[in-house]
Amino acid sequence: MENGVLGKKVFFLYPPPVLTEVVDELARREFEVYLTREHDRLRRYLDHAPDSIVFANLDDGLDEAGWLEYIQGLRNGVPAIGVGVITLNDNPELHEHYLMNLQVQCGFVILKIGAAKTAEILTKTLEANEARGRRKFVRAVCVPGTGQCALDHEGATLRAELTDLSSSGMAIHFEGGTSLRVGTVLRDISLTIKGQRLLVSGVVVAKRGDEGGTASAHVVMFDPASLDEARKEKLKTIVFKVNQASMELSLSKA
Repeated sequence: MENGVLGKKVFFLYPPPVLTEVVDELARREFEVYLTREHDRLRRYLDHAPDSIVFANLDDGLDEAGWLEYIQGLRNGVPAIGVGVITLNDNPELHEHYLMNLQVQCGFVILKIGAAKTAEILTKTLEANEARGRRKFVRAVCVPGTGQCALDHEGATLRAELTDLSSSGMAIHFEGGTSLRVGTVLRDISLTIKGQRLLVSGVVVAKRGDEGGTASAHVVMFDPASLDEARKEKLKTIVFKVNQASMELSLSKA
């Protein structure tokens, strides 16, 4: 699993309910997406994450003058930020002002064209702005207590805590200092993450050592044959929810 900094965080500011389906689809397409209604906290947070993309909903949160000032402030204060707007208001003058005068590089998206079409437009915009970076899968860092797994291996029941998760694999700490060799096949791993349960299989592909040189984590790649489409989508949804919870905590401190 590649480091998350290789991609861009994509924020939807004051997302309307009609955007829920679109954001779910973007998460399934392996974009690192977040929802927030905290424009001031987000602005402060972006000082530490300048290589991000923000889509502001012009229909909520601030009035027209407030949004103009906010977006202009983003463009001036954090030049690396990619900015786009979303709205239900198909106003040609507004459209021209944001695209021609403010030059928002991530577009002016009219939401009433439908979820599927909106998802396609946003996908093309995000791809044009290299939102995925070099990574293929969005990674979620799992704080203690986020997720656990259990499996039977050579007559023993092994339990572990998740430290990282993506739809392609995970990093885990085994209880009791258990160490498995690279190449070990793990079958019927029972995952419990944020109350969601999932059964997968995988193989140990690497070990991460701590400063003392001992293995502190095992990197496990999931066996594609153990993941049907429903399980893949469930994993991607879980990754989105874990990241969203982590972002809400970060924004609360911004």
